[in-house]
Amino acid sequence: MTTQDPNAEELVDELVEESLEEPEIENPLFLISVDRLAKLERSPVHLVAGRLASTSPSKSKPMNELGDVKGLIREISQNYKNDSSFIRSDMPVQEIVFRTLLARNNRPMSLVDLHYELTEKWATPIRPIVITEKRLLRILDNDTYYGFARK
Repeated sequence: MTTQDPNAEELVDELVEESLEEPEIENPLFLISVDRLAKLERSPVHLVAGRLASTSPSKSKPMNELGDVKGLIREISQNYKNDSSFIRSDMPVQEIVFRTLLARNNRPMSLVDLHYELTEKWATPIRPIVITEKRLLRILDNDTYYGFARK
């Protein structure tokens, strides 16, 4: 004959409750990291300058006169509103995220906010952007081109 531990039933109930709870969704903040770009052996100035809005004053300057990357990002964020083609729904997901961060002066954005931008603002019936937050997180964490990094 076996004797049952009186606490065993409580322990089983706790384990069942824990397994039924929704897993906590991670919501890290992301930005474009100059340090990460340096580790990837990419020039932040060249990468950012390639995204200057058509209305940006530095658009016509030669590369050696562009200055620092923070100044370029600030210029993009000030001028992108006047350029309707700065972000387009036909761009790749990572390019939309990159330009979204540039347009917001590289202020860190949460995964949830980036996901919303992609799936609600830039998705269209012609080009639906169907991506889960988990998949977007994996894309951002494994980026080797744009310098995305968690804050």
